[in-house]
Amino acid sequence: MTPNATADASLSVLDTRRGRQLCLMGALLTALFGVMLMLRDVAEISGSGLSSVSVDFYVFWAAAKLALQGLPLDAFDVDRIREIANVTQEGWMPWAYPPGFLLLVTPLGLLPFAPAWAAFMGLSVAALALATRPFTAGRPHLLLAIALAPAILPCLLVGQTSILWLAGLMAALAALHAEKPLLAGLFIGLLTLKPQLGLLLPVALIAAGQWRTILAAAVTATALTAIPTALYGTAYWPEMLAMLDQHGTTVRGAIADLTLMISPYSALAALGVAEPAALTAQWALTALCALAVFAVWRRPSVSLDLRAATLLSAIPLASPYLWHYESAFLAPAAFFLLRDGVITPARPHTLLLGLAMWLSLGPSALALLQTGQADLFRPVFLPIALAAFLTCLWHTLLRPRPSANPAASEQPQ
Repeated sequence: MTPNATADASLSVLDTRRGRQLCLMGALLTALFGVMLMLRDVAEISGSGLSSVSVDFYVFWAAAKLALQGLPLDAFDVDRIREIANVTQEGWMPWAYPPGFLLLVTPLGLLPFAPAWAAFMGLSVAALALATRPFTAGRPHLLLAIALAPAILPCLLVGQTSILWLAGLMAALAALHAEKPLLAGLFIGLLTLKPQLGLLLPVALIAAGQWRTILAAAVTATALTAIPTALYGTAYWPEMLAMLDQHGTTVRGAIADLTLMISPYSALAALGVAEPAALTAQWALTALCALAVFAVWRRPSVSLDLRAATLLSAIPLASPYLWHYESAFLAPAAFFLLRDGVITPARPHTLLLGLAMWLSLGPSALALLQTGQADLFRPVFLPIALAAFLTCLWHTLLRPRPSANPAASEQPQ
């Protein structure tokens, strides 16, 4: 049996009637809650006379409108963003993205807020579905289960970028799986539009010897820097760096109270650990995650599925700047563990872990809407993320076994 056929056969655990029902029910509920809550916010707009509501997407939309007016640098003025968006939000919600991302979202400024929000999230989910398709062996219920996993619900509700970023990473992994290193590099280069989640990507590529992918990513990232800089001017970069410095100072000063932040760094600060010590501990964990990812991706005996699961479960633990909507990474990590045969009915505890990863903070986000309390986010997310990461390491470094799906390509590119 070929490696692909072996991996595809591992997915048959969800080809049962109950498996299909679980996949379709999860996708349906995610879509239903997402649409219902967005419609609620649209009703708030029409009933209040406001232009938008206080979700993260209003920052993208307002920055896009400023870019269309020929005022891209005004996006770095938090008060100007609020003015353009016409919201009552009083919190700190800055624009702190590179110019390539501003160029990407600028067309959304042509639309009213609600259609722009719906278009952005709809296109993000569609992109994730397309990127996941090569791994699902023609099973539509699996495609829906990943593209509309309950884990993405927090991202849908605030209109953030995590689903789109995840789609780019899945597309890069699919290209590596198909032995198309240059295409993989193109997708990884696009991920520099939100670079804070990409700390471990160079580590994985260097470990695997994917030099052509690295080169293609560097060329893509350079183009994404040069073209929008030519449009918006070199003054964009000092403004962005100044905002990043201000934003970093603001976040560090309030880290213990940011209940929507779910990184280990924020959890330690919330437990009373001094902020500098908590950040130092986070960087130590980041280094350990990087070493683990390097070791896993360096081993030619480890399947691409296990490599992908390790990377996807390590990214949330490695990032000090991690919000609740980025917990979506755990759902595709569970999918890759299922493809590799790590999650299997023969080990019922793995099924429970996979279910927890697939749900992630989706149920907690719904509870937040009812109670207004986000205190459960870290206690729910971090144990699941840590268990997922340790499971990957157990099956790759500590107790390796013959993989159900050997790597598609073992030779450095």
